[in-house]
Amino acid sequence: MSTAQRLGYLLVACCGTVHATPPLRIGVAESDAAPIVVLNAQRQLASGLSKDLGDALARALSTRASFTVLSRNRVEPALQSGKVDLICNSNPAWFANSSRYGWTRDFYPQIERIVTLKTHPRTINSSDELAALRIGVIRGYHYPTLEPLWQSQRAERANHPHLDSSLKALGLGMADAVVSSELELAAWVKQNPQAGQQLRMQPWVVSVMPTKCAVAPGGKYSVAVLNEGIAQLEKQGELNRILQRYRWKTR
Repeated sequence: MSTAQRLGYLLVACCGTVHATPPLRIGVAESDAAPIVVLNAQRQLASGLSKDLGDALARALSTRASFTVLSRNRVEPALQSGKVDLICNSNPAWFANSSRYGWTRDFYPQIERIVTLKTHPRTINSSDELAALRIGVIRGYHYPTLEPLWQSQRAERANHPHLDSSLKALGLGMADAVVSSELELAAWVKQNPQAGQQLRMQPWVVSVMPTKCAVAPGGKYSVAVLNEGIAQLEKQGELNRILQRYRWKTR
């Protein structure tokens, strides 16, 4: 049985006849940074990875996507009330009541790396090579892999309100290294190409966190249906093609 046929049977079981397939209602958190979420002046979703992946998933399910922008404190209530069917760029570890929701298979990873200037004398392949450095991070965020460095005072934590200020501090010599997700760094470099030419993404990976979609309890789309759609995107290469558009091209 083909993937399309399996999806058809699952949709019939979940939602009734295929021709009545409802839109896929996707919630996006306005707190997610570019390129995950890009809003227009009216605070509506204009572009970004969440939109591209949501549209592709809807097409795989033979429907269309409908997006709702949510403040961070409205994400879980929107799922609980059934206002949206799912919210991606999520992980159970980030939700206070994760057991209330269904969770899809992994969608794509959020990968944190170390960024330095190209003139930095070290190649960083482990946390030990961050010793004695001032490491720019986002204020209030937790970095388990790096906590031992700061607790032992072997390196200095340099707190900043957002990635932009961390990278500007790096360029001004006020930090020696910065922790950033690959996707957010790529978006920053696209907006700041001249400054981006001075940066080096170091080989060491600080952390890899898989993202999933949180699924509303009793929603119109089951975890099984959504997993079939994600699997189809992966098998057809569409998932990788979308992600490639948002990665940092160093050459």
